[in-house]
Amino acid sequence: MSQARHPQPSPVSLFSDGPALRLLDIAVAAQESGGRLPLDEAIQRYIRVVGDNWTAHWNCSVYAASGVLDFAAETVARLGTLDAFPPAFREKTARAAGAMDPAEYLRTLAELVRLLDRQGAPEYGELPMDGWEFLQTFPHLFGFDAVLMDEGDRSFADSVRSAVSAEHPYCYQPAAAYTTEAQRALVLFPGPDGLGPRLSWATRDRLRELIDTVDDHMRREHV
Repeated sequence: MSQARHPQPSPVSLFSDGPALRLLDIAVAAQESGGRLPLDEAIQRYIRVVGDNWTAHWNCSVYAASGVLDFAAETVARLGTLDAFPPAFREKTARAAGAMDPAEYLRTLAELVRLLDRQGAPEYGELPMDGWEFLQTFPHLFGFDAVLMDEGDRSFADSVRSAVSAEHPYCYQPAAAYTTEAQRALVLFPGPDGLGPRLSWATRDRLRELIDTVDDHMRREHV
């Protein structure tokens, strides 16, 4: 006897990865934080991350992401169940919605995303950067933490030089990433501590030293 099959939402890939799952991750974290993490603030951070990254905004704007949630809501309402969706989407939607009807929850979440997007992203002084936002904003500086641990007793400048030289002649890729993130950190966090509260080594002086060391390599090896 053949088993009944649920009609698949189309296209399924919209619900296997991408903005719908990112927003549901944020919603689940807020829902399960016990009030510590307000949902609107979590979404505002998502809006800030996407808006501050030209590639992310070009690939999928916040407005388009809300449309994916709307499409999901309509599909759930039409099918009357989440069963046709990929497992991760089903699980995260159920956790975020709680006792609320899943279709109605997705529709409400989409409306909230659009509302907050129209208001614009707050400055960091108004809404501090959260942990996940830090990782999305400074992924290469965060990864450099492991490089420093591997370098042992070498000086900071030597560690930077070694990390960049190891990629030569294609070092322009990590070099550009390191210096771009370091310059951004200097602008966003102008105090002497720099990113020190999140990366112990990333004080303002060390960020400048990283930039100068990379620039020195590029002048010597890529003129």
